[in-house]
Amino acid sequence: MIPPHMRTESRMTAPVLSLGEVTDLSANITSWSVNIAWKAEAVDDEFDIDIVAFLLGSDEKVDTDDDFVFYNNPLFDDGVVELTIDGSSEQCVRVDLASLPAECERIAIAAAIDGDRTFGDLGAVSVSVDSDEGTAATFVLDAGTTERTMVLTEIYRRAGKWRLRAVGQGYDDGLAALAVRYGVDVDA
Repeated sequence: MIPPHMRTESRMTAPVLSLGEVTDLSANITSWSVNIAWKAEAVDDEFDIDIVAFLLGSDEKVDTDDDFVFYNNPLFDDGVVELTIDGSSEQCVRVDLASLPAECERIAIAAAIDGDRTFGDLGAVSVSVDSDEGTAATFVLDAGTTERTMVLTEIYRRAGKWRLRAVGQGYDDGLAALAVRYGVDVDA
């Protein structure tokens, strides 16, 4: 376990992924925190950002609506996946890979901006994937323009290993449309 005074150094020496780049997560570590942050001064009362996670099967869809982790459903299966809000400009998705159901092959973690604001208005979003042993990778997504939702990262199984991908895929529509894309039944 990395002592608190060495965590900054661990983050600074972690691999920095480019858009689309993939890295393997350590097989010895099963608990990961995906920390998402943006500039606090960019956020005001009219700028609401929601971080969400979708637990996906081989068909890239949720099995049930409970596989959609968001502000009204912040826990999946008693904390196997958990959303925490760590302030006005930082949220975290904690994942226990060893406790995920076998049918979950991918976790897509996304951000949604409520209202008419866009990722072009927000600016850079930084992502850091951390464990008690250190930081697996960091990346910054800063090419947003008109997008209101963006898939930030994916953690997925490939050949018996868990991998991490820096995604940065944005969409101009809102959270409801993104959830429907992943198979969530959204009330009108």
